[in-house]
Amino acid sequence: MFNEGLKEVALTRFGRTANHLVRAACAVLFLLWMSSLWCFSADVVLIRSGENSSTEQHELEIATQFYGFDLKVVTTSANMAATALGPVKQDGTVAVAIEANALAVVNQKALLRAMYRKIRGSVPLLIVGVSSETDPTLLSAWSGDAVVGTKRLASPGRLHYVVGRVAGVTEQLTDLEIPFPGDDTFYFALAEQGRAQEIMVVRSDQQVVPVFIEADLSQQKVFLLCKKHLPGHSAVESADIVTAFAEVAPVMMFAKYCTGDRGWHALHHYANLTIDDPWLREPYGHLIYKGLLKEMEKHDFHTTIAFIPWNYDRSEAEAISLFRSHPERFSICIHGDNHDHKEFEDLRSKPLSLQIAALKQSLARMEKFQTLTEIPYDSVFVFPHNIGSESILEKLKTYNFLATINSSNVPMDRSRPASLLFALRPVTLSYADFPSISRYSAAMPSPSGFIGVNEFLDNPLFFYSHHDLFASGMDAFDGMADEVNKLEPHTRWRSVGDIVKHLYLVRLRDDFNYDVLTFSSTFDLNNASGRDLVFYVQKQESGSPVIAAVNVDGRPVPFQLRGGYLDLSVAVHAGEDRSIEIQYKNDLNLASISTSKSSLRVYFLREVSDFRDITLSKYYVGRALTDYYHKHGISPLMVIGCGCALIVFSCGTCLVVMKRKSSVVLDPEIPSTNRIGRATRDACTRS
Repeated sequence: MFNEGLKEVALTRFGRTANHLVRAACAVLFLLWMSSLWCFSADVVLIRSGENSSTEQHELEIATQFYGFDLKVVTTSANMAATALGPVKQDGTVAVAIEANALAVVNQKALLRAMYRKIRGSVPLLIVGVSSETDPTLLSAWSGDAVVGTKRLASPGRLHYVVGRVAGVTEQLTDLEIPFPGDDTFYFALAEQGRAQEIMVVRSDQQVVPVFIEADLSQQKVFLLCKKHLPGHSAVESADIVTAFAEVAPVMMFAKYCTGDRGWHALHHYANLTIDDPWLREPYGHLIYKGLLKEMEKHDFHTTIAFIPWNYDRSEAEAISLFRSHPERFSICIHGDNHDHKEFEDLRSKPLSLQIAALKQSLARMEKFQTLTEIPYDSVFVFPHNIGSESILEKLKTYNFLATINSSNVPMDRSRPASLLFALRPVTLSYADFPSISRYSAAMPSPSGFIGVNEFLDNPLFFYSHHDLFASGMDAFDGMADEVNKLEPHTRWRSVGDIVKHLYLVRLRDDFNYDVLTFSSTFDLNNASGRDLVFYVQKQESGSPVIAAVNVDGRPVPFQLRGGYLDLSVAVHAGEDRSIEIQYKNDLNLASISTSKSSLRVYFLREVSDFRDITLSKYYVGRALTDYYHKHGISPLMVIGCGCALIVFSCGTCLVVMKRKSSVVLDPEIPSTNRIGRATRDACTRS
């Protein structure tokens, strides 16, 4: 009994000690986590006079969220104007904005003193919501006498923004013209001898007026922005990133200027051209690989072939050699499995189990392709025709695909979020925490605005086409590539896989290391600085599927899941790279998966598709039939039937022609049936 009592006391003390240790460890971890947050503290302060939020405040909220800052809102009045300056004085404040209707109650000299920093000088100031109700005397005082008043512009025709050239502010947007989002706007009447720089003007059919300017106020940079009148609809109803950006363009430019390296930004600019469907034969329809290589080398771009895994064993030696010799110009990613039209439809039309089987088979076939050709492939998935459901995106993540890239980044069974923030980036983790990326037609008209906006926002550019883009010649994409390289000369044209592995944002911390927000589960960190750095990595993770391991340069490292994010710190020596890979648990066994082509339906569909692309595309009638097919969405069964009928008709026509010829000139040394058969084969080969 006595011994049992001693044991009980010992166990109790051990339990208490263990609890204390656990609590202490948790406290340490919590403090470490909090200290990592404290290492980065940056805010934009908005001073307003009313209690209700304005359109200008909403736009600032979007801009600060986009660049990873907090917006502190201070409501002021004549009685509390001095206390409103407290947040302005904080070291973490990188910019100040004032609503124009609050100018009368803000002490200008006191504010300028509060904005001054001994080390880096004064933080920038933005005055928003300037209208005809703003006192011209106040405007003149706050703009350093650059503005004498405001006027209103209304036009029955379309209005357009035109971006000026202001160093450090306009960047890739310089000289671009994009549609103005409103019906009419106020604009500044500038003093004749003023020194204001026009950042953005609005152009109508009759006049060009300044709406966003920069002025100097006692060596303080002041930005002034006029109020615009928006129509009832919003750009979030559209996937057009240019239209979405136009709604918040001035405040986005201001926020990026103020935040610099301390806001979320990409380390490099990336672009890619993807051509859907071709297999490695020379030529494939209008696509001539040798000719494309010459254009890529001359105009500096990269082409990825979205390869249909069904074609894994059909590649020809000449094209294989070209791809293997030029990996800096050519690459391969995965385009469905059989590409039998909507093979990844909604789950009611095609059960998830069949779609998962197709995913697995696509990987098994691509492994065979890599073995046969010695050409690597990127495990980036391009859906045939339309993006699949959110459930299949989750399975893409489970089987360690890197990303999916399609015309839409929203799964077919989900609605597009009504958010400008969503519209401003082509990549989202909103669905199964898996990177879903938007791509854009390589044949888009007037691409300058689209390219400039995406480059300004540090978005990668994914263009796509089919072989018919090159019907006019292998130089069809040169103009687009030249425009990208002109607007951002440092653009890196890479494979889709390489771009996805660099699909992350960084921001400078107060301790001069970096926070990293990654979209991909596999990514390469690059330290191009002259000093050793620690990267504090976060990736959105819900915990499903289960993470099997996190590897850095192939070696497992500890990690934490907290608040819907995976947290990881990675030390990178100066001038070095480190590769991080998050692996998920799954049941994939490639050796057990069949790669056979047992479906007669798929076989005929692929043959008919090749006949369409390789043979019919050479002729006007054939191209017209193809256009009709794409326009009316003909079913696979009808395609196969029409294709077979067309092939039989073509062969029959050849047979009739050769019969007529053989009836005129006969070689007595060869039996007539052999002559006809040989002539038919030769004629069909030439066709």
